[in-house]
Amino acid sequence: MRLQDDEQKDPKKIIAGYWDLRSKSYSKGVTDSRDEEKETWKRCLAPFITDIGLSKALDVGSGTGFLSSLLDDMGVDVTGLDISRGMLAQARDALLQERRDPDLFQGDAEELPFRSSCFDVVASRHLLWTLTDPGKALAQWMRVLRPGGRILVIDGNWFDPAVSKWLGRGLSGLLANFSKSRNPVPFHRFYDPVLQELPLYSACGPERYLAFFEDAGMKNVTLDRLSEANRFYKSHTSLSYRLANANALFLVTGEKGNQ
Repeated sequence: MRLQDDEQKDPKKIIAGYWDLRSKSYSKGVTDSRDEEKETWKRCLAPFITDIGLSKALDVGSGTGFLSSLLDDMGVDVTGLDISRGMLAQARDALLQERRDPDLFQGDAEELPFRSSCFDVVASRHLLWTLTDPGKALAQWMRVLRPGGRILVIDGNWFDPAVSKWLGRGLSGLLANFSKSRNPVPFHRFYDPVLQELPLYSACGPERYLAFFEDAGMKNVTLDRLSEANRFYKSHTSLSYRLANANALFLVTGEKGNQ
């Protein structure tokens, strides 16, 4: 019984459990303009994809397969990995419906089951903030990256402590309770017990990510504020989503040295 109690307190098991439950509703996305959403993201990512002879990518924390689908459209051979079996099931169904041949693995972003130097790019979307050891994850991502390869991390300043943002999130939650966009899985019931185990949960802004990349030894670290993507979601999502996430998105990139 003690072992079972310990397992229930394991942050990774709690987080995987949340995303298993959340996977079906999460797969619906936040906009009805799905084709336009994908085209917007392709334009945002193209400058970071087309200049390095990219042929093979790892989509780590692949979720419902959104990023894998984009990269496949851009001519990249993509492998997806996620800790949540529920998310992987959604990704597999979505990619098969698009007549793609998904290459998906269940696994831990901090313990990759791949050989070293086997990917040209490692990409993630909305992942680092929910990891217990993001530094270890970055080290693993660099290990599987070929020399000169690139890491692309898309995330959002979801928990910006500024008063205006805090108020916006509060009002968003109230509105969502009366709309179809309401999250059916109690986020805080899962995440509040493990917040202290997540270094980037309350510090997920772009400046912190830049420092994290540089501390990991990456070269040519850059920040893109994803202005086009932020404009898209401002004009194509519900009021409750916009209140909570206005201009939150950003992209941080870094490269593995040739030595």
